[in-house]
Amino acid sequence: MKLLVFFFILLSCQPIEIIEPLVFDNDQLSRISINAENIEIEQTYEPIFEEPYIDYSLKYPPVERLKYWIQTNVNSFGNQNKLKINILDASIKKIEEQDLKAKKFEEKDIYKYELFYLIEFNLYDDSSYLIASTIVESFRSTTSGRFISISETEKIIDDLILESLRDITKESKRLLNLYMSDYIL
Repeated sequence: MKLLVFFFILLSCQPIEIIEPLVFDNDQLSRISINAENIEIEQTYEPIFEEPYIDYSLKYPPVERLKYWIQTNVNSFGNQNKLKINILDASIKKIEEQDLKAKKFEEKDIYKYELFYLIEFNLYDDSSYLIASTIVESFRSTTSGRFISISETEKIIDDLILESLRDITKESKRLLNLYMSDYIL
């Protein structure tokens, strides 16, 4: 009997996995300095309130993370020109799928998360003529099991948003250096 009690006590002492939240630190992402007097952010993207889209249900949706990156990491210098950044898409989808590669005893029902960013950079001179323009896009996806905790789901989504932000910042820097090299530091 004592052995059985000891066994249960030993089992109850198993470590609990604690999921640490992701820290969104924009200092880790690329910075862009452009010759413009001011920067204007326009959001034409509107969340879609139906399945499979889930960005409207998130505490910090991808569009807010993107706007925060633009506000902190896209800097202006100089006293002429205007940079207009238009957020065309920042949607995240949650799609239920069958995992065709799952082995016999593995879970076959999975969720696939897809995040798509599409932003447009337009640089205007003081007479409101378009000097340079580029469109930047990023797509990333990941999967998870169907039966996971809420905190695991939030971590997966936050990780997807962070990695997509890294992608969009790298691509923005590359395309801005390509198409607006005369106005970039």
